[in-house]
Amino acid sequence: MKYERIIFLAALALYAVAAWYSTGFYHGDEHYQLIEYAAYKMGNVAREDLAWEFEARVRPALQPLIAYSSVSAMEALSLDDPYLQAFILRLLTAITALLSIRFFTRTCRGMVAPGYFKWYLFLSYFLWFLPFVNVRFSSETWSGIMILNAISVSIGKELRWSRMYVAGGFLGLGFLFRYQTAFLALGLILWLVFIKKERVTGVIRLLSAGLALLLMGMLADYWLYGNWVLPAWNYFYINLVEGIASGYGTEAWWNYFYSIFRFGFFPIGIMVIISFLVLIIKRPGNVFVWTILPFFVIHSIIPHKELRFLFPVINLVPIIMVLAYQDLGWDILRWKKARRLAVQALALVLLAINGIGAVTVSLKPADNGFAAVTQYIRQHYGREPIRLISYHNSNPYGPWGLMASFYMEQDMEDIRLASLNELDDTLLSEHRINLLVLKREDAEAGPALDFIEGQQAQKVTQCVPAWMEPLLTLYGGFRMREILELYELTN
Repeated sequence: MKYERIIFLAALALYAVAAWYSTGFYHGDEHYQLIEYAAYKMGNVAREDLAWEFEARVRPALQPLIAYSSVSAMEALSLDDPYLQAFILRLLTAITALLSIRFFTRTCRGMVAPGYFKWYLFLSYFLWFLPFVNVRFSSETWSGIMILNAISVSIGKELRWSRMYVAGGFLGLGFLFRYQTAFLALGLILWLVFIKKERVTGVIRLLSAGLALLLMGMLADYWLYGNWVLPAWNYFYINLVEGIASGYGTEAWWNYFYSIFRFGFFPIGIMVIISFLVLIIKRPGNVFVWTILPFFVIHSIIPHKELRFLFPVINLVPIIMVLAYQDLGWDILRWKKARRLAVQALALVLLAINGIGAVTVSLKPADNGFAAVTQYIRQHYGREPIRLISYHNSNPYGPWGLMASFYMEQDMEDIRLASLNELDDTLLSEHRINLLVLKREDAEAGPALDFIEGQQAQKVTQCVPAWMEPLLTLYGGFRMREILELYELTN
């Protein structure tokens, strides 16, 4: 128990650090479909400035309601800095995730051999990508937390009638955070029926609790949209039947295997894939196989794929890896010394790789660090009139054209160049702080480089710390040439 307490407190410290440094959002949906909706309900964002999904009524309202309630409470306490508010939302996510992981690891204690439990506990909190994912105030993370709790309640040896209601409630909440978790719920329910042999009355209790949560979710949807709607149906029809989702790109069915391999930080990614395949072969009746497999197969069939779509099951990876290793039946202590030392050396290398990854993602701004640049502007120039000059999707407030109004400064002129050849002294304002933000590949281009040198402009910050760049080159998911650089120009 002492080890478990130490691990939990260490995880709490690391996740708090990750919540602080992981500014911004991993994907636009994490912000534009949640926080911007909450800001709109608070009267701080105009309706026409919202993403198209709002008018289409395709997003669930529960998480925007949580953001609205949380931010309103913060403002009542005079905590009105948007970056502090976003940090508290991430910290809330981290605490919820940590408590859920603790509940889950205690529930799974009987599955793991005593000799492996400490390693399992360590991986459950510190597998390199978990601190980053578990602080995201995103639908993927929150739905995954609910599914984790639902599984924890469901895998008990004896399920009392009240626990089935609780499990159904968690499944309903998972759906209200992210509709795709319906496939995880389906797999878990099928496991309860065919493998655990749960009684019909127990399944009815679970389904009734889930349905009750869905009805409550309709009230939240009414609060957000102002009329009675079924966003889940709208989401299915618009994205899949009309094919809007495929307009954002399509990939082959095997793309998720490739993405896990590439972005899982070699060789950890390949170990994740092998572990799940081992579990399918060795334990076809395992609850994690039944829960994940329908979810994974259906997502592989859907043409539009993104790695974040798998985030709802990411906290199941440690238990899958440990169970797979157990099933391989390797007794390293009986191996010859040379072979045993080689395996131990490999384990130390893997531990180092994992540590590098965990520290890096915990200290790195989310995605390409757009919000790290806007936060610097707030801290150093926020009270001054600003002219922000940008080019080719480099504006950190709206790299895709849709502005993050939640973070916008009140007195800021947004100047967007059609060509780098437009950079000249006429762009500068005598009455404003003149700032230029460019991607590194553009800043090093001839016209921009000449302008920066001619202005004797000072690079005041960039989207990721310079010391982190060598570490980011090890990870295939970061685009080094797209690092944003912010320059202060003279009047």
